[in-house]
Amino acid sequence: MPPRLLRQVSSFFCLLLLAPALTAQKYDIQKISFTGYPAATQAELMTVAGLQSGVPLGQPEIQAAAHKISETGLFSNVQFAFDGAELKFTLQPADGAVPALFANFPWWDNKALTAAVAAKVPLFHGTVIPESGIQQQVTAALAALVAERGVQATITSQPHSDLGKLVGLEFRIESPPIQIAEVRFAGASAGLAEPVNGIAKAAVGKEFYEATEPTLQSALRAVYHRQGYLDFAMTKFAHGEPQLAEGRVGVPVNATIVEGPQYRVAGLTLSGDALMTQEEFAKRAKLRVGDVANEDLLQATLAEIAAPYKAKGYLRASIQANPTFDKTAHFDHPGNTVSYSINVVPGPVYHMGKLTIVNLDDERKALVLKYWTMHEGDVYDATYLPSFLPANKSNLHALDGWSATYKQYEHEDTHLVDLTVTFRQEGP
Repeated sequence: MPPRLLRQVSSFFCLLLLAPALTAQKYDIQKISFTGYPAATQAELMTVAGLQSGVPLGQPEIQAAAHKISETGLFSNVQFAFDGAELKFTLQPADGAVPALFANFPWWDNKALTAAVAAKVPLFHGTVIPESGIQQQVTAALAALVAERGVQATITSQPHSDLGKLVGLEFRIESPPIQIAEVRFAGASAGLAEPVNGIAKAAVGKEFYEATEPTLQSALRAVYHRQGYLDFAMTKFAHGEPQLAEGRVGVPVNATIVEGPQYRVAGLTLSGDALMTQEEFAKRAKLRVGDVANEDLLQATLAEIAAPYKAKGYLRASIQANPTFDKTAHFDHPGNTVSYSINVVPGPVYHMGKLTIVNLDDERKALVLKYWTMHEGDVYDATYLPSFLPANKSNLHALDGWSATYKQYEHEDTHLVDLTVTFRQEGP
């Protein structure tokens, strides 16, 4: 009766020292099984472990199989037990798995590339653990796949965050450069052909990556929304076959523009707790009734409304322009109009907290404080600091040749603003 084997392999693998006779002994194993990791098939785990059914195994081969599984980095604990008939591996998945993101592999879409990598890396199913063996295996698989397309590439990977939160591990071709070779837009009217062609020309030579589509769409939207084409859409984005030439991979890109109708402004109303009258608003508005619905001018109008709030401590003032569209022609207008209802919600008032001045000696610091008039507890004026040095230029000659940058720290609970002003002996 063969001895019962029971071993555990942790993330740092320790090979046990065995007596020579026991090390050399082989066991007829009737069954090999894996539990604890349903994301992979038994066949995939057998491949990773380098095992085959029906082949006698000794202690070194079993240890080596456990070691190969542990080296993937996917498991925080690997245990195996042999009862004389069945060799059973018990796996405990490691924490920290994140999606694999592919930045600039133009030969595949994400779904196809995930499948292609999985065919080369048995335990890859779209997620990886940073700084692990599986990460290295995915990198090697990507290099091999790109090489099959005739391109010898350097592949890198790094964590990708969104709003400070880790959302995935991004794999990228660092060399050769993957660039936009050509952009063709269909559907642009003659009147807008010049700015549209300008966007297409400016894109050539830029990196082709996952943000290429939304970047082009954003640039086109800005052009069309300035001209009142508020229903604009970019559709049928696609790219052609990448071509390697002169040390770079060029990717041709095409898309269709759906312009929609041009809108004019039918009305502008201001409501909510506004700091200006309707008459003042009418004078300061950059967009007026009858104008083409230019979104740049709309944003400039909202900025005019917002300016008084910044000076009165309303750092969280919400100013929204809610559009109402009318595509029906009437006797007094031809249709395709938009009315904006602008609503203001001021929010809480913030007050001045602690002022910290950095990099000035005591004499210069005292001079700044002498002319600084926004004191602790005062309503916080967000327009005060940018104008402070220019407004006091004649009083602050000791700061000639100095520049200043600032950071404001807004406390949501107390509605106080701590201000740090850092001076440097350079600039105006």
